[in-house]
Amino acid sequence: MKRKLLLFSVICLFFAQAAIAQNLIKGVVKDTKGVGIPGVSVSVANSKKATVTDFEGKYSIPAAADATLTFTYLGYISQNADVAGKTQLDITLQEDSKTLGEVVVTAIGIKQQKKKIGYATQEVKLDVLSESKTMNIGNALSGQVAGLTVNNPTGMFQAPGFSLRGKNPLIVINGVPVETDFFDVSGDNIANINVLKGTTASALYGSRGKNGAILITTKNAEKDGLEININTNNMVTAGFTVFPETQTEYGNGSNGKYEFWDGEDGGISDGDMIWGPKFQPGVKIAQWNSPIRNKQTGETIQWYGNVKGTIYDDKSKYERVPTDWVRHDNLNDFLRPGIVTNNDFSVAYKGAKAQFYASGKYSFQRGQVPNTSLTTGGMNFNSSFNLTSNLQLDATLSYNKVSSPNYPRYGYGPKNHMYTILIWMGDDVNGKDLRDHMYVPGMEGYRQANYNYAWYNNPYFASEELTQATDRNVLNAQAKLRWQVTPELSLQARASGRENKSFDNMKSPKSYMNYGDSRNGDYKMWNNSQMNVDLDFLASYNKEISKDLNFTLNAGASTFNRDIQQEYASSDGLIVPFVYSLNNTQGPVQATNYLEQKSIRSVYGSANFDLFNAVYLNVTGRNDWSSTLAKENRSYFYPSASLSTMVSDYIKMPKALDYLKLYTSWAKVSNDLAPYSISSTYTKDVTYGSTPSVTYPNGIINPNINPEKSTSNEVGLSTSLVKKVGLEFTYYNVIDENQIIDLSTSEASGFKTRKVNGNKYKTQGLEIMANYSAVKSQNFSWDIAANWSTSVKKLTEIYNNQAKFGDLKLNERADSFYGTVWQKSATGEVILDPNTGLPTRDNFNVNLGHSDPSWRLGLQNKFMIKGFDVNIDIDGAWGGVMRSVTIEKMWWGGKHPSSVEFRDAEYAAGKAIYIPEGVVITGGELKRDVNGNVLSDTRTYKKNTTAVNWQTWSQIYPYQARVTEEENKKFANVFDRSFFKLRRISVGYDLAKVIKMGSLKSVHLSAYSYNPLMWKKMPLLDPDYGNDDNLQDPSARFIGFSLSVKL
Repeated sequence: MKRKLLLFSVICLFFAQAAIAQNLIKGVVKDTKGVGIPGVSVSVANSKKATVTDFEGKYSIPAAADATLTFTYLGYISQNADVAGKTQLDITLQEDSKTLGEVVVTAIGIKQQKKKIGYATQEVKLDVLSESKTMNIGNALSGQVAGLTVNNPTGMFQAPGFSLRGKNPLIVINGVPVETDFFDVSGDNIANINVLKGTTASALYGSRGKNGAILITTKNAEKDGLEININTNNMVTAGFTVFPETQTEYGNGSNGKYEFWDGEDGGISDGDMIWGPKFQPGVKIAQWNSPIRNKQTGETIQWYGNVKGTIYDDKSKYERVPTDWVRHDNLNDFLRPGIVTNNDFSVAYKGAKAQFYASGKYSFQRGQVPNTSLTTGGMNFNSSFNLTSNLQLDATLSYNKVSSPNYPRYGYGPKNHMYTILIWMGDDVNGKDLRDHMYVPGMEGYRQANYNYAWYNNPYFASEELTQATDRNVLNAQAKLRWQVTPELSLQARASGRENKSFDNMKSPKSYMNYGDSRNGDYKMWNNSQMNVDLDFLASYNKEISKDLNFTLNAGASTFNRDIQQEYASSDGLIVPFVYSLNNTQGPVQATNYLEQKSIRSVYGSANFDLFNAVYLNVTGRNDWSSTLAKENRSYFYPSASLSTMVSDYIKMPKALDYLKLYTSWAKVSNDLAPYSISSTYTKDVTYGSTPSVTYPNGIINPNINPEKSTSNEVGLSTSLVKKVGLEFTYYNVIDENQIIDLSTSEASGFKTRKVNGNKYKTQGLEIMANYSAVKSQNFSWDIAANWSTSVKKLTEIYNNQAKFGDLKLNERADSFYGTVWQKSATGEVILDPNTGLPTRDNFNVNLGHSDPSWRLGLQNKFMIKGFDVNIDIDGAWGGVMRSVTIEKMWWGGKHPSSVEFRDAEYAAGKAIYIPEGVVITGGELKRDVNGNVLSDTRTYKKNTTAVNWQTWSQIYPYQARVTEEENKKFANVFDRSFFKLRRISVGYDLAKVIKMGSLKSVHLSAYSYNPLMWKKMPLLDPDYGNDDNLQDPSARFIGFSLSVKL
């Protein structure tokens, strides 16, 4: 019996142990940010059992209930965890400060440790998205990334412009390239933004990613259980960071005289300009809002605007009654306080089998321009399902809406309120009367009441009566199925679609004035749709050959299809005012439609080799077939290679040096053409104003055009000192060749240009990123992050070895700013005509500098003071030149602050008294070659003594040619574009730390200011916009608060 009991016990113990051995332990290994870490070694202590985590950080391994698992990964502190009978064991690894263990998302969604990446990338700190929210999250990227330039327009519904190392980057959301202006992207749903800077970084995206990429990953549930977040962010304008200064002493007119009759020069200088009488007590002048008086009976009637077509249009019988000539602050009166409010909520849930994240957003902006507003909003749903232990389905669906019942019109022309008020409307005009009386009495719907009828609009009439509306609906859907076939092999298939539909219309009232618009009123409508479909497949294989060799292979294929449809229709004048319909057209309806299709088929692959846990080699290759190229040129291949090494892992470094990483990369990419660029087609046209005709393109099409090519090289260094200072340096060199250019040709051929491959450009740049933990204590900390970048692009080869390409000469900067200048002596003095005293324009354009800044800087400061978080962000640029069209026009129109200088004296003298500084030629000759180079100069001079009418000089010298500050500071219209802007300052505190609020986990309240201060060299305007070839709204300062509640 004892033997039987002993045998039974042994058998039970054996089966129990066998059962225990068959327990399958699963889990996810993440970093401190909650991102899964691929390639982590997972082993059972005191056994040979081991595995590695997949690309999502997931693992599974058989182990006994009382076993201990060991998790190791270079760059992280190794960790042991007891199974203790569990079947789910999630681990968070802490980063080892001596190495770079951070995991980042790279091309086509592949995750890699930062230490293994052989090219420059940079992540954006997301706190810039949670505070001081504008309607466009792109503004928040200003100054955050070395090499990324963000040009910020000042007006409502104007999208920021992006330039990454001088080129337009690709925008990628959840691994799929998209075309967006960021108004239809919700910043509240963003979990991560990573900028891939070089050609190598985005080579796997093909031609679309040849200029680098901004990768955006949206949120999903991160923590087990249910989590709810509610956020509100509200701000209002509080004055202006930059407000244009104008002269305030003189009103409309010319040479000191003005009298209104019809606003079309029917009175005295009432058709244009602000060179009129001075504002003085007791001065009375007939104006646009003056009453009309019957000369015979003395009877008066209140009137606004001109009298054309009425019984009062008779100067022999009627006159305008002179009224007080006083100044009005029209721009300040016109602009109202702007308001921006952002509200969103999110619900996240994570369980053993699935995780969900749902969110909603509503944002509203009341524009500073009357009757303008913008609304954005949408819903987002992200989900992930563990269908089986090794099969995962991710699904994403989002809908975003952008709508505006009316938004301002910008650009140079009478459609722009700044064009009218800032430059061409004198302060004598009573803006409040323009607001309260928008139509001529008795002509409602037919003629606006205005101070001018030759060139400009009543700005209130333009903002209230003309409306341009937009309604955009963007739908994104994505599904990704991932199969972990073995611990080493995974297969992934993904499908995504993005539909962007928009309807825009513009209702233009009768008498509205703008270049290209009918003064009889119009109704225009645009119906646009775009559908992008991306399909891709990716196979990944990871294998640890030995402790000194690990490799990962990725291979995939993709297809991209884009369909664009555009429909446009317009009336030809309105029959009945206020009825905006195509049926209410005076002439035939004008209509066009357009269809564009494009397809790209691709195969690609990459191989990563980890050698001795210290050297990391990555090679990639991609081949595209584009429908936009001729069949014989349709295929093009792009290779890339990168190498990084942790030098500090195999060479002993000084104690102060925490780690040292070196990296280098090389890549070659090509790009295709816009659809139908190699085909010539006739288009419908009108000749001599009314004769139907067809036209042929004015450029010769080259069906054998080849793709452009870019070759890049990059080297970098990353290090950390005394666990407080982090530094990264990147130098890059990019060769752009085989450029597609439109070359001028003899018009005798019947064409103006021909398309050829030619020119070569070389770009060299340096980027520096630094972070410094300045102070760390229990109640106070101060962390500083800085980035600095510079780049120069030069023309190194010209097509057919020609001497110039446009104005550019060989080896000149591609951003060289050439402009028309005044003729000057050999010593730089302006040459004046001895009879008129006026300057003469030079026949050759002159290089006045470079348009891009010499360097850019971003500086972020983060303080923690006894629980309060304080953020101060500064960014700016140094060097470069910028032409100001606004300042040129202010001189011509008479609004420039310095234009008042000689008016009183000249009007009192009754003759010209201003003697310009300059010289007149007394003899000799100047000889030049065909490029303007001086061959000989024997001219002699004497000082100018001829007086010039001050108004005439002001409308010619600073207006009709470019004047630098070096030439004449007073009359300059080309300026140094250097500036530094305090972009954001915020103070926040989590109220839940001091007040118990039930189940609320966090209640974070912050107050902030956006764009509060600015230093700049350029007068009057904000150079942050980029260029002043368009008239800007004043740069507004915002103050606001945000409240974030987490349940």
